[in-house]
Amino acid sequence: MPSYRFCRPDDVPLLVRAIDACFGVHFPDLPPATVAGFRAEMKELAVWPSNCMVALQGEEPIAVLIGTKREREVLVLRLGVRPDHQRQGHASHLLASLSQKLAVLGPERLIAEVPLEAPGAMECFTANQYREECRYRDWRRAPAPLGEVPDELILPITAGELAEQGALEIPHGVSWERSRDTLLARQDRLRGAAIAMERIDAFVLYRHDGGGTVDVDAAVCRDDGRREVLLGLLLRWLARRHPASALRLPKLAGDELPPALLHGLGFEAGPTYARLAAVATPG
Repeated sequence: MPSYRFCRPDDVPLLVRAIDACFGVHFPDLPPATVAGFRAEMKELAVWPSNCMVALQGEEPIAVLIGTKREREVLVLRLGVRPDHQRQGHASHLLASLSQKLAVLGPERLIAEVPLEAPGAMECFTANQYREECRYRDWRRAPAPLGEVPDELILPITAGELAEQGALEIPHGVSWERSRDTLLARQDRLRGAAIAMERIDAFVLYRHDGGGTVDVDAAVCRDDGRREVLLGLLLRWLARRHPASALRLPKLAGDELPPALLHGLGFEAGPTYARLAAVATPG
């Protein structure tokens, strides 16, 4: 019989092994999980080992749930079952156990951001009383030249400086990795650029970790009347600054950037995710 248990901070190597065996196996394009990467997610995404669970058959992981913890809600970041143990109720057991724990300890709000291309995952969450709230979509622009943007228009800035100036205004309802909490936790890896007249009118925060993609984690305009113009300038500048790299806007909410602007800059729509939510129940 399988055993189920919540984890502790010293279980990180086990959780990494479980992610590869039970989650990564379903997504062959994902790089292998690492202890260093897991610990980075603990810092940046608020992954909380005590809200993570494994199902074990002997010493081998057969299912895994990776949970986070912030003040108001918990994100189920990953949920996976080893292929030879699917359709046996393990994922539902993990979700129910986390729900029962949070009904006592809180927070009671649970969310998940589930790719629509994984219908089995959608079915599992909805069968466990998760309901769709909104959708996100990845957007990607292949490397290609764009028009010049005068450098004197662009001000380098950090997430911390934006927060100090009261300008880190992130829209409500964005995805977990685009939230204000994540941006501040990730600020050591983020670069930023802004356009400012008398105040900061628009900014982007982005990561370029040495690969072929620049991830734009925030693109915000505080002047609704010039939104498309200012954000268009910043994205053009970013494309010129990294001409050999693709630009990616991960898990963008529908109202963060106008699709017409993205199409006009050469972005193409990618995978779509549903944000599902549930309330913790004692069982």
